[in-house]
Amino acid sequence: MSEELGVVGGTLGRCPDTPNCVQTGLRHPEGTKALYLAGGLDRGDVMRRLRTVVESSLRARVVTETDRYLHAEVTSLIFRFVDDLELFITDSDELVVRSASRIGRSDLGANGRRVEQLRTALAEAQLLVTSD
Repeated sequence: MSEELGVVGGTLGRCPDTPNCVQTGLRHPEGTKALYLAGGLDRGDVMRRLRTVVESSLRARVVTETDRYLHAEVTSLIFRFVDDLELFITDSDELVVRSASRIGRSDLGANGRRVEQLRTALAEAQLLVTSD
């Protein structure tokens, strides 16, 4: 497991200097958009709904959950590589998402696609502020 997992200084750990990690809180890679929770939602309900959305993803298994943090392992279909998916709710209701490969340098865009698919699913679940 990566040493960068978990909450560090009020946000999720930094991505390594490899192209196989995406982190919305630090906007890594450049241009990654932030996610903000819709107002008026109960934190406990939000965490339950976040877990449901994450677990509905193929091959995702939640391994750690607190009142503001969720860590899931996502296993690739063919080679069975394990990626770490983390979600953290900041004090300002930003939902920070970090998706990172555990090994290698390249993920062929898998983590970026995962974050965008999660963004879509969370918007459909009416958990995010939308800019539309």
